[in-house]
Amino acid sequence: MTDRRYPRVRNGEPRRRRPLPPARPERRVAHDPLYGEVPLVRVTTGGSVANARESWRYDPDYSPPLPRGAVRGDVRNQNFDPMCHVPRYFYLDERRSCVQCLQPFTFRAQEQKYWYERLRFHFRSIPIRCPACRRKRRSEGALREQIARARAHVREAPSDPGAHLALARAIVEYHIRTDEGDLAAAIAAARTAARLWPEAAEPLY
Repeated sequence: MTDRRYPRVRNGEPRRRRPLPPARPERRVAHDPLYGEVPLVRVTTGGSVANARESWRYDPDYSPPLPRGAVRGDVRNQNFDPMCHVPRYFYLDERRSCVQCLQPFTFRAQEQKYWYERLRFHFRSIPIRCPACRRKRRSEGALREQIARARAHVREAPSDPGAHLALARAIVEYHIRTDEGDLAAAIAAARTAARLWPEAAEPLY
C-alpha cells in the first residue's frame, strides 16, 4: 500500500502554493556593426487565427546614437526588404566611384535620406554616376526625347518644313553634346525643309 502525501497544515490551514511570477516578454536583438544591438519586435501576419504567422522585424522606433555628421533616418518611410536589409537608422556620407568619368564622388547623407525616404527608392538603388554625369545624362535623355518627338511630327506632317527643321536642329544639338548622332539624317531633314520652304535661310545653315 502506497503512502499518500498530503499538504502540510500550518495553523490549521493547508499551505498554499506561491503564485508563479509573470512571464517576461521575450526579447530579441540583431547585432549590427553600424547600429549596435537593434531590438526586434514580434509581428503577426495572416487574416485569420488559423493562418496567423509570427515573425520578428527590426524595431522602427529604435534610435541609436548618431555618429558625427550623420543624418537621422525615419524607418517608417523607407522601402526595403526586411529579410535582406537592415533599416537605415541614420545615414553617413559614402564615397563612390563614377562609372562614366571614373572620378570619385560623395553620396551625401542628406541626399541618401531624400532618395530613400522622400522618393522611396529601394535600398538596391544606388548612384553609379557622379552628380555632374547624372545631369549630363538627363540632358542627353531630354535631347533623345526631343529627337523622337521631332521624328513623330515629321511622320504626322511630312509637308511641314518646320517639323523637318526641328528634327535637323535636334540631331545637330545632340551631336554637339555627345559627339554622336546621325548627321546624315540631319542634313537630309534640312534639305527637305529647304525644298519645302525655299525662301527661308535657316535650313541652309
